Amino acid sequence: MPEPRLIVPPCGAMTAHAFRLHPGEKLMPALKQAAEIILARSKCECAFIVTAVGSLERATIRLANASRTDGDDTGGNDIKTYNQRFEIVSLVGTFSADGSGCHVHISLSDAEGNTIGGHLMDGTIFTTCEIVMGTAENVKFTRIMDDSTGYNELEVIQLPKQQSDAWKAIPAALMILAAGFIAGRLKAR
Repeated sequence: MPEPRLIVPPCGAMTAHAFRLHPGEKLMPALKQAAEIILARSKCECAFIVTAVGSLERATIRLANASRTDGDDTGGNDIKTYNQRFEIVSLVGTFSADGSGCHVHISLSDAEGNTIGGHLMDGTIFTTCEIVMGTAENVKFTRIMDDSTGYNELEVIQLPKQQSDAWKAIPAALMILAAGFIAGRLKAR
């Protein structure tokens, strides 16, 4: 077994971004658009789905027998579309600000409680989908080709901490206060 490459996981302060999708909206394009807006607004380099609840009336997922190539012994990359109502019991995923992609999985439960899941290709909202996405400061998600899987896989990078604008203003404010103090002392003489 190979030694782990990552000893100290990258970390950063998290911010939550909540929104709701409405009946008839397409789930995957809406997630990508929301992530793009959130990443641009937050100036963060990664986003992820924290939690989601809702329902779909149609779902397209890639099943767990996905392989590096189509047509191998596992039967290839099966993608199935289901035209029925489902409750979303889990929705997880990662989004990269650098345009290298996203990776989203979903678990769905039907009217009898049977559960299916896999890689989300798309879905259509039935009643609602309430989503909370998160961003992490000073963390970057990117995707690089992993020859062992044949897929672009997640690489997590710790970015240098950026000073907030408020902290950058403190030295200037202190200089102004010091200048005012000195000027006041000189006037008093």
